[in-house]
Amino acid sequence: MKFFLNIIGVIIFLGAALISSEAHFLVTNSNRVDFYVEGEPQDMSSGLFSSYINDGNSDYRRIKAKGGLLIDFDLDGDLDLTYGYSDSYYFKNNNGVYEDITDSYDIDNQGSRGMIAGDIDNNGYPDILKWRFQEYDEIDSLLYQNDDILYRRMSHHLLMNNGSHEFNTLIYLQEAQLPFMHSQGLIDVDLDGDLDIVAIEKEGDEQFYIFRNNGIGENGEILLEEIFSYIQTDGSTSRTLAIADFDNDGDQDVYIPRKYGINWLFENQTLTGSYDNVVYNENPDPLFVEVAVNNNVQDDSFGDLRSMGYGAAWGDYDNDNDLDLYLSNWGINRLFRNDGGTFLDVTSTYNVYSDSLSNGAAWGDYDNDGNLDLWAGNIRIRDDLYLNDGTVESNNDYSPEFLTATQDIIAGDYDNDGWLDAFTPGLQMINPPYGPKYTSLMYKNVTPDSTSTSYNWIKINLEGAKNSITNDGWSTESNKSAIGARVIISTLEGATYSREIIAGKGHGSMDALELHYGVGNASQIQDITVRWPSKDIESDQQKVSIYEGPFNVNTTYKIVEDLGFVGLKGDMNLDSGVNILDVMILINYVLLDEVLDPEIFWAADINYSDNLNILDITKLVYFVLFH
Repeated sequence: MKFFLNIIGVIIFLGAALISSEAHFLVTNSNRVDFYVEGEPQDMSSGLFSSYINDGNSDYRRIKAKGGLLIDFDLDGDLDLTYGYSDSYYFKNNNGVYEDITDSYDIDNQGSRGMIAGDIDNNGYPDILKWRFQEYDEIDSLLYQNDDILYRRMSHHLLMNNGSHEFNTLIYLQEAQLPFMHSQGLIDVDLDGDLDIVAIEKEGDEQFYIFRNNGIGENGEILLEEIFSYIQTDGSTSRTLAIADFDNDGDQDVYIPRKYGINWLFENQTLTGSYDNVVYNENPDPLFVEVAVNNNVQDDSFGDLRSMGYGAAWGDYDNDNDLDLYLSNWGINRLFRNDGGTFLDVTSTYNVYSDSLSNGAAWGDYDNDGNLDLWAGNIRIRDDLYLNDGTVESNNDYSPEFLTATQDIIAGDYDNDGWLDAFTPGLQMINPPYGPKYTSLMYKNVTPDSTSTSYNWIKINLEGAKNSITNDGWSTESNKSAIGARVIISTLEGATYSREIIAGKGHGSMDALELHYGVGNASQIQDITVRWPSKDIESDQQKVSIYEGPFNVNTTYKIVEDLGFVGLKGDMNLDSGVNILDVMILINYVLLDEVLDPEIFWAADINYSDNLNILDITKLVYFVLFH
């Protein structure tokens, strides 16, 4: 494997004729006039959205972010953006151009220390979870005092997505339950077809919690039951998490980077075994087993089994269908190769130290050559983008000059051109001698415009079949967001690539639910295999769907569990668009009460009610008018 780094600026972008193995990014969506508190402006100066600087060009508050999301919340095929710190903002994606609709749609704008997304109520639309823990200066809201800083109690918010940009804000965890929440994730821990919550408490004796989703209460609130916690006594703190099925048994596991202690790797015991030979344990005791030391991912970079872990990300960089682990440290980062569930530290082999203050990272095939690349986000110095071409050399001569105080990296194709872009939530940090730091940035991948690259790609979106919340054992239907699904594609040339839908990694963020694959020069996809987080009735094993091709490259596919390939919601005539004609067709179907083909019915059932009625027409009209 070869990692080498290359981000190139605007000037070079305009005139370059460069080799196809490099990736190039341009900060976009910006006409901002930069303001510098001290020092000289950085080269290649740019920021995020120009409208969020006050008249004096001195307020970075509204473009600061601790975490963010690139998720298609309105199901129109574009990745929307939300991020937050002291305040939160929601941006609707209009064909690659973002519009702030936070206030116009009365979307919760309270601050956030991080956020994740997934369909909590299985209504078809991804919801948003925001956790909050903020400094304060008034005694009457005092939680505790440390180093002359007062901390107030902050309840954590769940934004229930009802479609049409309507979010109902609920309190899902009281501040007294987890006052020092530092990270969260979504996982179907018991494989019952709904999403449960993983919570990381920064301090205290118990720092790892699982809350089971027991449905929606009479007042619309989510019913959560604590079913697991882990007691530690080493005096260290937990920082964040990274979720993935590292042992390939069909249930997702949890890795927890920690500060001044050993990192944790919790193996889920709901399923044991591997692939087509698993055993379902209905009520495992314990639910998770800690195995970091046994699996060599505890990290003792600072001696005496002590780490400085602040983030982590899973990705299959060597294309062997085992998810590998990258650990972001406030020090030397680590790359652990997964060989059948056990790990080997290969950091020095691939020279991916990124020796800085790293909070997060994101795997992604940024140059579409078929190998997962790695973007490491740093606070003290510039970010590092390591490009992987399958050998073992490194080159970081093309690092970006932006000093962004990057909190995490969120990979996603926001402009739908097939090339992975990235949003980097960031904070303004003035810390001589490093100088002024930029805040949040949106990077547009301009590789095909700046090089001779002609590599191909495909993107896959999944939807589980579960329409309700029930705790009735291993479900035959997956959660609506299909979180936990593993998708393996094979090309006609014999290459295979593996991705997993993960809702929790890094430092208070997650990657897009949409799966992206670079496939190099491959001309067609031979087959697509989906390992759903649900049970096959006949085999009593994980449900596996194999779709035989060939499939076209440079195409986005939507696969619905137990249905197969579909198009867009509302596309009644299957012409790959949604307009007034589709509304007329839907009205006709509702009035005539006709029996529809499954694919047409899926497109027509806008509100996922399993019935066609006036509500579907209303939502489709709204969609046509405002998209």
